[in-house]
Amino acid sequence: AGGLVTGGSSGINAEYGGPLVGFLKKMASAPLYYTVNKYVNCNELRYGTLVGTDSKGNEYYENNDYMFPRNRWVQFKEPNWFILKSDASDIPPEWHAWMHHMSDDTPVTKPPADRKFHMEHRPNMTPVFKERYTPSTTTKPKIQSWSPPQPKSA
Repeated sequence: AGGLVTGGSSGINAEYGGPLVGFLKKMASAPLYYTVNKYVNCNELRYGTLVGTDSKGNEYYENNDYMFPRNRWVQFKEPNWFILKSDASDIPPEWHAWMHHMSDDTPVTKPPADRKFHMEHRPNMTPVFKERYTPSTTTKPKIQSWSPPQPKSA
């Protein structure tokens, strides 16, 4: 898998510029698209090892040279140029556990058990006006709205 954020550790200790050296090595072979897309998505440039891809084409990376909670990230297939087309709900549940350090096993190395009650993952549709959830009620209102009496015309 090519691109700016692919590849492994440079072998240099992180405190002596390991991430910077590794990033510069990857930038030399990366298309400009990956660099711009990564900066727009994360507001920073990273490099790491590709650990897997989900069914939607999102790529998941890890680099343990970065501090613990920020050493795993996702590169969404849909770039966020001007309108946010992807958000955290685009991450399927099997990858969510790995992203949030609930498991060290990726769905690639240890696929989740198939259960009858599992449904296909669907992202949050709140931003999409036609598909958003609109609550409705079947109960009567508990209060009646007041209508002022109308003046009688003579």
